[in-house]
Amino acid sequence: MGIIDAHAHLMDAAGYLAGLLKTMDAGGIEKICLSGLGPLFGMADNSAIRQALREHPDRIIGAYYIRPGMNGPEEIDQARDKGFRMIKVTLPRVPYDDPACFPLWERALEHKMPVLFHTGIVAPFVKGRGEGISSWHMHPMRVEPITREFPELSVIVAHLGVSWNMDAAELARMRPNLYVDVTGEPGGWRERAKATGLDHWLWWPGAFDKVIFGTDVHYSKIKQILDEDLAEYARLGIGQATRRRIFGGTIRKLLGNPK
Repeated sequence: MGIIDAHAHLMDAAGYLAGLLKTMDAGGIEKICLSGLGPLFGMADNSAIRQALREHPDRIIGAYYIRPGMNGPEEIDQARDKGFRMIKVTLPRVPYDDPACFPLWERALEHKMPVLFHTGIVAPFVKGRGEGISSWHMHPMRVEPITREFPELSVIVAHLGVSWNMDAAELARMRPNLYVDVTGEPGGWRERAKATGLDHWLWWPGAFDKVIFGTDVHYSKIKQILDEDLAEYARLGIGQATRRRIFGGTIRKLLGNPK
């Protein structure tokens, strides 16, 4: 069973998809959960993801991007009809736990679509003047009420909270339907994680069963992230069964075991 990268994006650049697929082949990555966050991030949009999904249905799992406070639950219906299997959210206009957003999470649950939440401080290159961007709206604790209101919804907290690592980790410990990824740029928060050790935050028995592999970097850096994660889990003595869950087993389960 091959690796699944559960957190990746399609950049708005000529030849990017071809380069991504070549990198996947080189790294033994069988499938990739791909989203496009649009021009604020220099990325493609949902329509480009849909086209990539049509062209490579055996390699790409479509993750549909929504902005809470701007997009309605009917878009999730349409996304599912178009073959998307997952929801990606960031840059909400209101906090994730605002009750006005609950119809989004209810609809994702209805369609059995896991929701990948950006958490932590937004990348500095995202200027967004007038966009209502607040990293505080994306604190990991904003996700906790969602897991309680919708206990059957599969939730993934990205980047282990970036700047709120312990909060994200403790949520994963306490909330049965919440998972984390440790994605991020080389030289970013992951440098602190390497110096500290992921087991500083993920300290309890079975903690790494709550981790899902993803990269969230330009395709040229994916192999580096994969190699770093493999080395870290080996250093920590994470067993082979748990590693299989991290690198594909868990996200397959959350997605309904895609072939």
